Amino acid sequence: MKNKIITLLLVGIFTCAFLLSTGCQHKPATIGSFDKIIVLADSSLWLQIEGDVRAALGVEMMTPQPETIFKISQRSPEDLGDLTRYTNLLLIGTLQSQGRTKELLDKLLNDASKKRVEMDSSFFFQKKNAWARDQMLAVLVAKDVPTLKKQILAHKDLVFRVFDENTQKIISASLYYSFEQKDIEKKFLQEHGWTVRVQHDYVVAIDSSQARFVWLRRMGPQRWFSVYWEPVDDPSILSKEWMIAKRDSLAKQFYEGDFVYQDDGLKVAEKDIDFNGRFAIQLDGIWQNKKLVVGGPFRSIGFYNKSDGRIYLIDCAVLAPGRRKWPFMRQLIAMANTFKTADEVKHGAE
Repeated sequence: MKNKIITLLLVGIFTCAFLLSTGCQHKPATIGSFDKIIVLADSSLWLQIEGDVRAALGVEMMTPQPETIFKISQRSPEDLGDLTRYTNLLLIGTLQSQGRTKELLDKLLNDASKKRVEMDSSFFFQKKNAWARDQMLAVLVAKDVPTLKKQILAHKDLVFRVFDENTQKIISASLYYSFEQKDIEKKFLQEHGWTVRVQHDYVVAIDSSQARFVWLRRMGPQRWFSVYWEPVDDPSILSKEWMIAKRDSLAKQFYEGDFVYQDDGLKVAEKDIDFNGRFAIQLDGIWQNKKLVVGGPFRSIGFYNKSDGRIYLIDCAVLAPGRRKWPFMRQLIAMANTFKTADEVKHGAE
């Protein structure tokens, strides 16, 4: 844990070592896919580190076929001039690099940063809005190739998280450019004691105070967002098992028999998270419908809210045959993150 904290501090401190301009107000917007990372590395170096980089950045999600969250594309550092507006850029090199890689490292890192790289006390640097708005430029650099491989392996979660969080922030900021259905949001708050921001093209498929269940739906491809709430005296009932059972019962009633699929080789992934300041359980898995012969990914977030004594179950699901599904799931996750109870809305307005 201590080493992790030190690494995070080093990333924050040495981001300031970049010699690029910090202003971004006059920079162009990024182009290209948000779910793509362009790796700038010499071909000879790439041959030695490709497996390590893909292990770090090629995180898979069940969708129901394994799908990488990011597509990885390797390009030569010589091509940077054509790539400066792309969203996610990762430059990889060593202090022994020559040619264009050396030129870029000399430009991006000052002498103090290089010294720390030589001492193995820092290896990862990041810069937002380097050449375009919302861009993430990161640099992985070590004194030599063996050290570089070791550092990538040791800190792969950190490297992935930097790009993942940047991409999620971009998606979240872009969702509500168009018309937002504030009348629906207000209705939820008044009638149910919670609200969530609703994009212009979602429809309310179900809104039931009796069932304590709201289902929002969007087509092209199909995206489903639902909220279930239940007053409880004992919040300890919240668990992975309770969440799966509750999701299955709601899906059986409202989703034409959908169910959470698991077998010996495919299990629902459970993770404890901080959800807007609350302890929450996050589940990622696959839903299926045998009757309709369809399926897709889901993410459920369950938490207890002390101010109203309720357990909430927020669920996101995607049906997109033949298409990448995680980009659509990102939109639903961004929507879930706008969830607020009446108490939070009240205190936010004060």
